Amino acid sequence: MNYEINSEKFNTEILLNKTDVKPFLLLILSVIFIPAAYMFVAAVFIVQAIKKNISITEKNTIIKLIFFYILIGILFSQYKLISSIYGIMMVLCLYSFYLLSTSLNPSDLRKIVKLTYIVSIVVFIIGISQYFSPEFTMPGKWVDADKYQLSRRVYSTFFNPNILGFYINFIILIVCTNLDLKKINLEWFVFLTGILCLFFTFSRTSWISLIIAFLIGSIFNKKYLKFAIIISLAIFGMDIILGIGRMDPGRAAEDSSLMYRLEIWKACIEIIKDNFITGIGFGTLFKHISQYSNVVKPNIEHCHNLYLQIFTETGIIGLSISLSMFYKMIKKLWNKIHSQNNAIWITALTVLAMTMIHGMVDSVFFTPQILMILSIYAGTLSIADK
Repeated sequence: MNYEINSEKFNTEILLNKTDVKPFLLLILSVIFIPAAYMFVAAVFIVQAIKKNISITEKNTIIKLIFFYILIGILFSQYKLISSIYGIMMVLCLYSFYLLSTSLNPSDLRKIVKLTYIVSIVVFIIGISQYFSPEFTMPGKWVDADKYQLSRRVYSTFFNPNILGFYINFIILIVCTNLDLKKINLEWFVFLTGILCLFFTFSRTSWISLIIAFLIGSIFNKKYLKFAIIISLAIFGMDIILGIGRMDPGRAAEDSSLMYRLEIWKACIEIIKDNFITGIGFGTLFKHISQYSNVVKPNIEHCHNLYLQIFTETGIIGLSISLSMFYKMIKKLWNKIHSQNNAIWITALTVLAMTMIHGMVDSVFFTPQILMILSIYAGTLSIADK
């Protein structure tokens, strides 16, 4: 028998099986402390650029459209420095997508998913503990104490309840891909803590967008209808039992958040009329809003509507690019769903649906933290597509 080991072949196999830690570290930082994530990605990008190790050869139409969209948001801005900062963040998110799709292999997907669940449990526990902590503080504008029996909304590591709500939706949709409620395991615990933490955000937009996303998923797999029912009963049931009244249509129609959104939307429509073709540029709404509204505060960060945000910042050109990208993504996911292994693609479609529904009354998609996390998710999907 020949026991001789070919050292060259052996070393090559070790190198091939070696897991790159950068994507895992990026995932942790993006969820726990987003400024560190961007600094990390920027550092990796600079080092790889110096070493000339960056070679993006993939001819992806969506990627090209994103680059064009970024250029529109910078070139036609009156405040190019501000818009450039936002543009750089978007480019770093694109590089995160590239980093994930090139640094990992299909065998690493299970590891990245497990790490996502573990990190998410930490986030959910932090959020739940915030609700019960007597030392927890938050801006008073986040609640309408005179309308609801509500004194606090949790945000965990996401700086805002609505952003946290979007992230929880994202994780719940992913975990439900292969969730079996009869088995008490890591996925089961993520699902349970996620629903509880989602309730404590008191983000109605997140609640409704998640349920509708599951209903859309049920078109392709009936199990999603079960999840929609479970989450509806849990969220609405707790709202009624605790007497919060967050889902009371009468109260919702009169609360300050809806009224304030209407004022923002009216001002944004007027801005669009004056900047119809190319918009005002990324991140410059606060520079323009006072000219169009006496009600909206000048420190406003976004339009509270994804589609108005795109139209306001990049005009009809940017909106056309964005709608084209949404169409291409939906078309691709629709085709993938009808392939042999369609579970992850149904999940991806429900994530996209949730994002687009959530975007009707908020612009969470464009927050640096969510943009980075979704870029990482897109990178993992590109690996699964190989």
